[in-house]
Amino acid sequence: MRRFTDYAGLHDYNRAIRDIASSADWQSGQLARQLGRVVAVAAYSMEVGRVGVWRLQAGRQVLDCVCQFDSRYGLVEPGPSLNASRYPAYFAALANNRALAASDALRDPMTSELADPYLKPMQIASLLDAPIWLDGEVVGVVCHEHSGEPRVWRDEDIAFAGSMGDFAAMALSQDRYQQVEAARERLARIIEATPDMVATMAPDGGQLIQLNPAGRKLLGLSGQADISRYRSRDFLGEQTTYLLETEILPALHKGGRWTGEAMLREGTAHALPVSVVALAHCDAQGQLEYFSVTLHDLTSQMANLREIEALNSQLEARVRARTQELEYANRNLESFAYSVSHDLKAPLRGIEGYSRLLASEYRTSLPQEAREYIDLIALASQRMDQMIEDILAYSRMQMRELKPMRTDVKQLVRQVVSEFEPQLRDGVELEQDIEAGMLECDRDGLIQILRNFLSNAIKFSRGGTPPHIRIEGRCHAPGYRFSVHDNGVGFDMCYCDRIFEIFHRLPNGKEQEGTGIGLALAARAAERMGGRVWAESAPGQGATFFFELNGGAPT
Repeated sequence: MRRFTDYAGLHDYNRAIRDIASSADWQSGQLARQLGRVVAVAAYSMEVGRVGVWRLQAGRQVLDCVCQFDSRYGLVEPGPSLNASRYPAYFAALANNRALAASDALRDPMTSELADPYLKPMQIASLLDAPIWLDGEVVGVVCHEHSGEPRVWRDEDIAFAGSMGDFAAMALSQDRYQQVEAARERLARIIEATPDMVATMAPDGGQLIQLNPAGRKLLGLSGQADISRYRSRDFLGEQTTYLLETEILPALHKGGRWTGEAMLREGTAHALPVSVVALAHCDAQGQLEYFSVTLHDLTSQMANLREIEALNSQLEARVRARTQELEYANRNLESFAYSVSHDLKAPLRGIEGYSRLLASEYRTSLPQEAREYIDLIALASQRMDQMIEDILAYSRMQMRELKPMRTDVKQLVRQVVSEFEPQLRDGVELEQDIEAGMLECDRDGLIQILRNFLSNAIKFSRGGTPPHIRIEGRCHAPGYRFSVHDNGVGFDMCYCDRIFEIFHRLPNGKEQEGTGIGLALAARAAERMGGRVWAESAPGQGATFFFELNGGAPT
């Protein structure tokens, strides 16, 4: 028979505690089932509306309801969250009391700040909260919520609530232990499977305590060997032992870490280079407990390094030999070019000389058709002579040593323009717009490019009315850009890439001056200077040739 209070007595509470401890849910070792059993038994035993387990999260500033039992519905489910910044009095009371017993929760100073946001909407009149203590600190709370009229909490109620807090603490502790053990097991499996040696040693850096299979193999120990019989110095030579005593151990004692390379069994046929990561581990009081060391076999890396060094040596030797061959080939090519030019010019001078004699002595007696043939021979000879000179110029450009120097842009353009004074006086309009600047560049190469651009513009602008040429120079990140524009015949942009190829001349329907080497010469000079050339044009609308010098920024 119940007592006159109609609430459970001490005997009922003891039976409830035994029921929790002997239940299959509690014996399962599963946190969710254990906490579910605690809140359900607590709700029925204390005859309250709800019981929940709340855990502190996020730096102990948030309470999350992880498990809640509602006696009206018999449900176990997660609930809401409470933040310490909004309810400082409640959080302080939890941290400073073995139990928080609020008979009139709406007015009690410890819980009144919960009234509007939580207590009133949930129709809670009284609270009995038991903090969950684990390892000397509050980690959560078991909250008993009573609805209806305010309830006076008895000593046995408070004691029973404390027991529920203890059950929750035991469940959380067991869960934490299981997680730690699972992590240890995973770590042990990883260490056992790693191909590197992992070992722990006594604080003096001597006796081996633990050693994984890879470590036994590295040290030449069998799987059955008793590692406690060995000290680290048993596997070190004289120099590595000295390194251990004078550098590694002092670094571990001072900073807790040492990394570097060492040699196992040095001075023997089984010497083994290894990389080392050694760490010092301390207990909760900061006292040195043991050392851990990880060794990685560097044998294959050392072999690869030696192979790379050998290959590099071979490559350097090949490069030197190839460079010498190229230098020799270039010298031969230069000699060949000059020799060929001389050999070609000798008969060419003969052809030109004899055709001139023929024209001067027999021109009047020759028919008109023969006189035209003699004139064609003279023109072809001149063209051949110019082509030989251009080939020589192209060859010299290929092999000429670059000589970077500070160059005044305006002065250089004036010099190039002065070379064409006779042609420019012959009715050609020339406009210049050169931005001042000093370039660090190969002066001769730049002159060659502008000379060919200007020559090309004069040649193809003769059909303009009047012929007009514009030279521009502009600072352009990261260097300087030149352009030469003419109002000549222009060309189709489908030929824009080919016009800079050697011997290539545009199919414009009529014979033009030149050998097709000038623009190729400009392109090669630009390439050697680290710049680029390009052109923009349209048939009948003139053409613009550009040269952009990178890395020779104006100063």
